Amino acid sequence: MPPRFFYGWTIVLVAGLCYGFGMSPMYYSWSMFAPRLVGDLGVDRGDIGGVFGLFNMLYQFVGVGVAVAIVRLGLRRVMAAGFLVTAAGLLLLSQAETVRDCYVGFSILGGIGIGCSTIVPAQTLGQNWFLRRRALVIGVIFAFGGIVGRLVAPADTWLLEHYDWRTGWMVIAAISTALAVVAGVFVRETPETVGQSRDGAQPQDASASGVSALAAVADQWTAAQAIRTPQFALMLVPGVAYAVPFNTAVAHLTLHLSDLGHAETAAIGLVGTMALVSIGGRLIGAVGDWISPQWALAVALALEGLGAGGLLLAADATLALAAVSLIGLGFGLAYTSIPVVFSHFFGRRAFSVTAGIRMTMTGLFAGLGPWLAGLAFDATDSYAMPFIGLMLLGVAGAVCAAVMRHPGAPPLSTAAEVS
Repeated sequence: MPPRFFYGWTIVLVAGLCYGFGMSPMYYSWSMFAPRLVGDLGVDRGDIGGVFGLFNMLYQFVGVGVAVAIVRLGLRRVMAAGFLVTAAGLLLLSQAETVRDCYVGFSILGGIGIGCSTIVPAQTLGQNWFLRRRALVIGVIFAFGGIVGRLVAPADTWLLEHYDWRTGWMVIAAISTALAVVAGVFVRETPETVGQSRDGAQPQDASASGVSALAAVADQWTAAQAIRTPQFALMLVPGVAYAVPFNTAVAHLTLHLSDLGHAETAAIGLVGTMALVSIGGRLIGAVGDWISPQWALAVALALEGLGAGGLLLAADATLALAAVSLIGLGFGLAYTSIPVVFSHFFGRRAFSVTAGIRMTMTGLFAGLGPWLAGLAFDATDSYAMPFIGLMLLGVAGAVCAAVMRHPGAPPLSTAAEVS
């Protein structure tokens, strides 16, 4: 009798839709609506960066709490609750009259909701259900974010032409509400809950696989053991180095390009292009199934840093396209590679908690980047210092990724357990 349909492929689709439509419309629309917010609410560049920075800080700061909630309550409940919190925050934002309303609706409620519903759950689902295709699957799930992100640009342009930014946030709130239903109906924690195995393999096939043997060693790690390794400490630098440049670019790119003389529609289009190119990077991250994923991560961070520095030359349309393309490509590749490195090093048992701790610890810097860039602009009337700093950060992250080596078995494992 042929094996029944592997539910993991449904999980890929559901995780991709939840991540793509849960994160991208909210994440990219802030930058695209920023010029109208400046005009309507009198928001300055520091607050534009501050609201977006606090959002980025919070959706990562809640990582540990999200990981604990996943362990105790399950992915399905945590994701559904997160989407509902996001919807509530965006409805508040759509009625904003002051900058404080933006901080409460977008940064606080939106950040907490996105943290509960998208990144950590999407990564966890991908590595829970797949092993041999782990990097490819995580790349495909994250590619949904780039695809939807590219669609956000024309959608927001249309909304601004026919309605306003308030209507835009109401539409995104409705999308988040629909995703709460999708998560509640279709998400399943692991293949074992439906009587299946990772990759859809039969149990005897999985046990014979060399990849599975290596995973069995990695799965011995606990989160408490993993966070005490030098590999975990080194991974914090790449975590900052991939998040800060992209977050800062998303928050300020429309304003920066408009300052340089590009039309608003062209500037919005380049934000969408950055998201589109990131799709390729996320899918290229599948090379982590065949090579050491930390090497892919090192290349990614070097590209992203180079692109951030290239924004200094973005007055030229061709160079602007090249810069945003490098940022998008590097970010996409790093975005896939980081969770693959964690899963490769420390296995399924410790994954959600180690990912949550990593995001919490790097969230501070990821959130400070857009805010500090805005303050630097307000003080100097230029983004030169922030973009140079982002370039150097990319180089530092690339070096840390390149020197990492697999930790092997945890220290308490016996020789029999490792064999």
